Amino acid sequence: MFIAIQHDIHDPARFQQCAERVFPLPEELHVHQFLPASDLSQAVCLYEAPSIARLRDYLEPLLGEASTQRYFAVAEEPAIGLPARQLAGA
Repeated sequence: MFIAIQHDIHDPARFQQCAERVFPLPEELHVHQFLPASDLSQAVCLYEAPSIARLRDYLEPLLGEASTQRYFAVAEEPAIGLPARQLAGA
């Protein structure tokens, strides 16, 4: 499934350090896009994962208090511009 994340970034420098620890991703997770705001106060990511819970359980401990995330499953049928799937069965 495709999952979008809205990151509200509280500390841009710390967020960048924390985000670097996210990689390499586990085999069942794939990031398609990272779109930071020009002032680095927020970012949007598009992931592919088996579930929101699996993605959240992986990311939250790594991102710590540098940001607050909101996750949602993407409605694929009306979406525009989704990339080709990278993960089988996600």
